[in-house]
Order: sequence, then structure tokens, then C-alpha cells
Amino acid sequence: MKFLAKFIIPPAILLFFLGCGSRLKQEPPEQILVKISDKATISVNEFIHRAEYTPRPAYCRLNSYLHKKIILNSLIAEKLMAIEAGENSPLMENEEFLGYLRGRKEQAMRQWMYHKQAVEKVKLEETEIKRAYNLAGREYKVAYFALRDSTIARNFSPNDSSIFEDLFYRITGDTTLPTRNINYNDPENIRIHEALFSEEIKKNQVLPPIQIGENDFLFIKILGWTDELALTEPQRQNRLTKVTEKLTQVSASAIWQNYVADIMRGKKMDFYPDTFQKIAKIYFDTYFKTPDEQKQELVDDLWGKKEKEVARILADETDEQFLNQPFFRIDGTDYTVADFRRELISHPLVFRNRKMPSDRFTNEFRLAVVDLVRDIYVNKEAYKKGYDKAQIVKRTENMWKDTFLGLYQKHAYLDSIGDNRHFASNYLKILEESLNPYVDSLQQKWYKKIELDFDTFEKLPITRIDLFVKQPDQPFQYVVPLFPVTTTDHMLEYVTKMTDDH
Repeated sequence: MKFLAKFIIPPAILLFFLGCGSRLKQEPPEQILVKISDKATISVNEFIHRAEYTPRPAYCRLNSYLHKKIILNSLIAEKLMAIEAGENSPLMENEEFLGYLRGRKEQAMRQWMYHKQAVEKVKLEETEIKRAYNLAGREYKVAYFALRDSTIARNFSPNDSSIFEDLFYRITGDTTLPTRNINYNDPENIRIHEALFSEEIKKNQVLPPIQIGENDFLFIKILGWTDELALTEPQRQNRLTKVTEKLTQVSASAIWQNYVADIMRGKKMDFYPDTFQKIAKIYFDTYFKTPDEQKQELVDDLWGKKEKEVARILADETDEQFLNQPFFRIDGTDYTVADFRRELISHPLVFRNRKMPSDRFTNEFRLAVVDLVRDIYVNKEAYKKGYDKAQIVKRTENMWKDTFLGLYQKHAYLDSIGDNRHFASNYLKILEESLNPYVDSLQQKWYKKIELDFDTFEKLPITRIDLFVKQPDQPFQYVVPLFPVTTTDHMLEYVTKMTDDH
């Protein structure tokens, strides 16, 4: 049996970056804002996130009370449509949809596991906080270059700053070093951040090479810096908060890396070369488009169409023999092409370097598959610990399920009344002529069976800032679904006041 060279999964590549790491704080007991009989609920956090983490339509974009009521009605309408669709909806029998839901749940499990097993275990020392606080106002100007050569990196001596320029010239033939500014709050690689903001450094100092990838090293020279002082008490408190959050993130990442390394210790992964090359080519052809095709890249990134396209290509393979071919082996178990496709639905690949040159694609693809396999084992551990039953995980899973059930029901209703207009181009007319009456009928059906915590609702702030909140290093990047375009109604006479026992 012919394999590529054995690939032992080392701790060095088990990094698990959470784009929203600073958001993963211990949440208080869930506060319910809306209760729809015994069928569904909307929490305060869900309302805020759905209203704030994705752009809202123009008819409810302002921070007025009237628009806040439209937001509430839109979210309630989505839940009512999901109830209408029901658990027996054809959507709930769709393999891809169920796989997607599983993926959303498991991503939330891993994030909650990260919080419990890493964030909660961080213990910061006062001296550590003070040292970082004293450097947190700096914005460094640095010269830098990257190199893929561990031998040069190991033998590089930072003591003589002229060696820095000489090495850059020998590598590139250029004498003009690239420069940039880096401040404490920039989302830099953790190792870069530690190198700049953990210890006092000097002007013109050359730092030791910083390993930022499996075989990638960054060389940095400090050209100088500015220092913004925190003079007022609010400024000092704000800086202290940011420093504490950043140090917690750095420490938690290190704890998590060791934790996952223990899960994966000793596991070996082997790729079958012929299958690997064929699947890598499918991905390569999908990701590296012609200039005309690249015009659609932003939209494709937004909706995850690239992963769907790869999964579709694999699904459309008419060669049954190819689908049954083993793609890789992990701990004595073979995963076939068909197995890989099923995993893709629940875990789209995450490329560590999204702006890779084409000649590095094969290695980046290999690492992305390795990361997928790593998460399979992390998921198993999360299930063992019961994190699938955590309230925050169940809320996330139900939010996505209700969103798609509601969307399915909305379009099923429009089809049933013969409204076949293109929704995106005609949504205002469709709302006025078709959906508003439909939502009115659902409100009447559930009249006074929907409870609202009016006191809490009145106090909830709403902004008018358009925002997409993303987690760039996660299989599913968008934190919440798109805002539900279901109704422009602002009346709340169909709801009743929530009783104190909720």
C-alpha cells in the first residue's frame, strides 16, 4: 500500500485561533426576552446579536424605538415560520442541512470547550499585567521580511543589525526594506505580539526570528515608536481592560494548544497520494480563478460558495470507485473521499494562509485537512464532557436551525400563493403584498400566546451601524445568520407581558 510520507501531527501545528476569543466570557444565566408558548424562545443575547452583528434592512436600520419593534417582530416572525415548518419539514431530512447544523453545533462546542478548558484556567500575575500595561501605549515602526528557511533562522544572530539588511538584500536583491506600524491592539500573530510587547526593547534592535508557521519565519528590526500616554482615569481603566483581555487571550491560546496536543498525542496521519493529488486539484481549480472569475470572490467568501462548489464536485463524481477510494488514514482508520465530503459539510476547510501563492497551495491544503481531522478528535472530547448540552451551544444550534426552517417556510408560502418574483430585487413589494399579511395571520394564530419581557425590551440599546461580525479562523465564519426579512410591522398588540416566573 503506497502512502505519502507519514505525517505525525505535532503540537506545533495544533493552533486553534478563535477570531472572537475576547467575546468568550462566562455568561450569566440566560435571560429570556420572548417566549412563544412552549415552542420557542428568544434570549436577550440572541436579540442583540441578531440586531447588531449583521446589517439590517433600511426599514429597520435606525436606532429608534419604532425600528426596534420591527426588529423584534421580524425575529418573532422567523420563529413562527420555523414552527409552521415543523420538525417534520423536508429540510429536516436533508443530509446536507443536518450536516450543516451538526457543524454549527460542534463549532460552538469547541468554542465553549476552549472557554472552559483554557480561558477559565488563566491566572495572570500582577507583575505581568504591569509590564504589559507600560508597553501597551506603544506603536512600533518596524522593518520586516519573511523567510521560509529554518536553517537560516536557526543560525541568524540578531546582535549585529547590519546582518538584517544584508540578509534581506541577499534574499531579494532589493535594498528597500518593507515597513509597517504595529500597535498593541492590532490582531497580530500571538508570537509577534509577545516579541514586541512582553519585554522592553530598543531602537534599531533586531529581534530573534519569529516562527509564524510550520516553516515560516519573520525577521523584524525596530525602527522606533511613539507612545500614547493614558492620562485620565477612563483611559487608564480602558487600557488595563485591554491589556488584561490580551494577556488572557495569549495565555489561553497556549493552554489550549497544550490541551489539544494531549488529545492528539501519538496520532499519525497518512495520505494516499493519488487521491490526495486529485482532490487537491479540485480545490486548486476552485480557489485560483481567472481574473474575471475573481470578481465574484467577495460574494463567494460571504456565502461560503467555494466549499459548496467543492462538495458539489465531489458529490457529482460519477466514478463510484473514486468515491470509495481512501483519502487518508488516521490511527488505523481509513477515510474515503465520500467520508471526506460528509465531513466538509460539517467543517469547511480553514486555510491558515488565505493569501497563499499558488505554488504553496498543496502544503496549505494538506494542513487544512489535518486541522479538520484535529477538530474531529476535539469534537469527540467535547461530546464526552457534555458540552453539546451547554445552553450557549443549544442556543446557537437552535438559532441556525430556526433561521433556515423559517426561510424554508417563507419561500414555501410564497410558492403556494404563486408569488414567484425574485426576492432580492422585489423584497419591499413582496413584504407589503405577501409577507406582511402572512405574518399578520401567524400573529393572530398565536395571539396572546407570545410573552415579552417589556421592561427589559424597553431598555435594550440598538445602534445604526452596519456590521458583519466574523470569526476568520473558524470553519463557519459568520457569527449570526443574516437578518430575517419577514415583516415591516411594528405593532405589538398580539403579545402579552411576560410573567415573573420566566
